[in-house]
Parts: sequence; structure tokens; C-alpha cells
Amino acid sequence: MSRSVLSLRLPAYLQTKLIQNGYHTVADFDEAPLAEDLAQFLTQSEVRSLASAAQAQPSAHSAWSIQQQALTRSYFSTQLSQLDTLLGGRGIPLGCITEVIGEAGSGQTELCLRLCLAARLPAAQGGLGVNSVYIDTVGSFSYCGAARAAHRLSALSSPLATSLLDGIHVFRVYAAHELMALLSSFDQIISHIAGVGLVVVNTVSWPFLASFASNIARRQVLHTELSHVLSQMAAKYKVAIVLVSQAKSPFGRSNLLSSSSSMDGDVWARVAANRISLQRRSDGFSIALSASTMHPTGETLVNNI
Repeated sequence: MSRSVLSLRLPAYLQTKLIQNGYHTVADFDEAPLAEDLAQFLTQSEVRSLASAAQAQPSAHSAWSIQQQALTRSYFSTQLSQLDTLLGGRGIPLGCITEVIGEAGSGQTELCLRLCLAARLPAAQGGLGVNSVYIDTVGSFSYCGAARAAHRLSALSSPLATSLLDGIHVFRVYAAHELMALLSSFDQIISHIAGVGLVVVNTVSWPFLASFASNIARRQVLHTELSHVLSQMAAKYKVAIVLVSQAKSPFGRSNLLSSSSSMDGDVWARVAANRISLQRRSDGFSIALSASTMHPTGETLVNNI
């Protein structure tokens, strides 16, 4: 029996298009004039996505192979010893998703900039010498802020600071469809930017809220689709992906570990290896590893990020 269109790993809107135009199973795609027929209602990119999904076969990985992947995974230091300790003493893992959650002004942008710069550092300093892609959805990226962070991290060495900044490649997107399109074309991005090891999305919440403010169901569908895209990206390209999500409600001062709830629900937590919660305090920043598939949860305080 031929596979149903609904069984293919395709966005919901694309499955709907196919069914509405009479394509219900993979067998319907076997005819020679396929490309010409599909081109009447699909873009070239959608045709390629369809062809790839139709050819893909379900696959499983043994527990042993998963363990070996974990043992050979690369990491880079956050350059915050307390946070590195929470993250098993090694820092941010590549090939995985890390969620950073906090209220507005809690230090998420500062942490994202630090991670972009830290990943760029040479191996001798705990980095990997990789480039970063910073996707800015709320206008949070500040060159001045990045420059200050680079000079702090490079101990005021101007040549090193310049090198660190040169490794951050910023994209500005405004709407959900722009973010989805950008991440879906990641293979094109890395063909132009060599050595990408870190992708930051700050924030992943806002484009969907801006595009579908009153349509919660639509946001949830797109969140799920994007979570699959991001998981595949991390695994295929062995990059670290850091997603910033907004806190659903203010965190309590004494219960950061238990009060870390995203306005997007648990969709990012379900695909993230680690969830880092942030809270700005008068005496510094409270940082918690509030959920993890790799390490025990815990909380720490740092003076500055």
C-alpha cells in the first residue's frame, strides 16, 4: 500500500495543498509529468521538499549509536564557570537545541551575544572557532552591545575582539513565514557562511505572536513544524541551536526552577536538550538549568553576563 500524503514529513499547509489538488498518496507522484503538474500550484522549493519527503524512509537508531553520538559530541564553554558547571562542566552542546527562557529584560540577549562570541574563541580558550548565525526577530541585536561584550571576553585585545565580531552573522526577520523560510533554507546559508557552529533565534516566540496574535491553534501547528525543522538542522549540520522564548508569567524570586513556563507551552522544551532559565536580580543574574535530558537541574547566581 502506498504511503499517505499525511504520513510524509511536510508542513500542514503543503499536505493540504496536495490533497486539495488530488494527490492523496505517494503513488500519485509516480507519473512522468509530475513536476509540470505540481508547478501549477507549488513553488520550486515546495516541489523539492515534496520529492525529498516522498523518498525518505522511516529510520531508527539503536540505543548504542545514540550513546556514541553523545560521547563524541562537541561542546563550547559559555565562559561563565557557574553555568558551565550546571551544563556538566563542558558548556553548550553541538547537535542539540538549547532553550533560553526568561522575562523581557532578564538578560537573554546578553547571554545570546556571549554565546556567539564564546563559540568563536579558539579551542585553547574553551571555544571551537566557529561562526554564529544570529536571527533577530525583535530588533534586539545591538552592535554596541556586541562590541562591549567582545572586548570584555577578549580582555581588551582589539584584534581578537574584531575577529570575534566578524564571526557573528545577523539576519533580521519580522514575521513567522520569514523565519520558517530562512531556517528551511539553512543549507543555502552555510554554503555562503563557512564554519557555522551556532544558530541563535532571539526570540522564537515573537514572529508567531505577531503573525497570529489571535489564532492560538495556528501558532501551535507552526511551532510544532518549526521544532521538527530545528531538530533536523541540529542533527544534520552538527550545530548548536539556541532558542530564546518568553516567560509566560513573572518568575518568583525563590522558585526559578519550578516557575519556568514559556508562553509557547512546552513545544521547545520537548525538543531541547537543555532549558536555561534567566532572571535579573539586584545582585546579578539568577541562572537555572530548569530542565535537561543530559544533566541534573540546578541554579546558580552570576554577577554579570
